[in-house]
Amino acid sequence: MSWSFDNKKPIYLQIMEKIKFQIISHELEANQQLPTVRELASEIGVNTNTIQRAFSNLEQEGFVFCKRTAGRFVTENQELISKSRK
Repeated sequence: MSWSFDNKKPIYLQIMEKIKFQIISHELEANQQLPTVRELASEIGVNTNTIQRAFSNLEQEGFVFCKRTAGRFVTENQELISKSRK
């Protein structure tokens, strides 16, 4: 997965947008586990706090959910995904 960032927009928002796009386009499937905060931060070369902020916002919007001690997963809410395609 290739990551490049625009200096005009906060990085956490760009990460959120990319993950949302992957969910909407079914690159990431329902119930698929996301990388950990540390794994993704290391992969794309950003601070773990940036990833945590992006993940927290995605949780608040309903695109991902957290299973205690198991990690974060893509939502099963197909209605939310369908609405986001428009």
